[in-house]
Amino acid sequence: MAESDLLMDFTETHHALLFGWIAKAVIEQIGEARGEAALRKAVQQYGNERGHRMALRASANREPLTMANYLAYGEWRSTPGNAHDVQVIEKKPDARVQMRKCPWYGAWKENGLVPYGRLYCLEIDKALVQGFNPGLRLDVNATQPDGADCCEFVYHGATFSLPSYLLLAYKKAIYPGKSAVMPWEYHLGHLFATLEKVLLAELSEPGNKAVQAGLAEFTRWFGEPAAQAILTYRSIDFNRLPAGS
Repeated sequence: MAESDLLMDFTETHHALLFGWIAKAVIEQIGEARGEAALRKAVQQYGNERGHRMALRASANREPLTMANYLAYGEWRSTPGNAHDVQVIEKKPDARVQMRKCPWYGAWKENGLVPYGRLYCLEIDKALVQGFNPGLRLDVNATQPDGADCCEFVYHGATFSLPSYLLLAYKKAIYPGKSAVMPWEYHLGHLFATLEKVLLAELSEPGNKAVQAGLAEFTRWFGEPAAQAILTYRSIDFNRLPAGS
């Protein structure tokens, strides 16, 4: 895996800002209609690839690709200070969850990037589920970046009865536990590589220039080593599990 020798101390905030600045540059330089369509396509591909890796891990452990295992095999964990405020509204027959605090939305709101970050939230969750198992169904009823008071999701086929909730907690903490989680540097590298590839294909060189402009803003805030760490992931096949995963 072509990752940096010493992982940078990235968080959800870096991930959110990287997307926000690239999306802002794309919309400003390409225009709203073509820019939004291309960005949403890139997020779909990014989410599909992440979901596919989750499925590969579950299948390697001989676990079925159910919605409950989709929740168990998530590739990221909240970093200290970036916890989500999640409330379970309905436990069955399908789990309905509301999220009132999210570090992505917080980062976009603080930096004037909500109109651009919203494009990520319009696609990412359904793309993840589709990549994990196209036969599953997730309803995204609302998202904060799109103007709602909270984000709301319905995970069809998953229940939060006490036994199922305890099993999910065990899987998140013990098995597969941390073995399913990738470092934030990997996630930023994957995000950038996919945005660069898809936007170049969809928007040609103007799209690539916009991507580089967004990366330049990221570099201005976080420094050249942070940008270079992300760029080391350009040649990775994100549809495969990294060595040692």
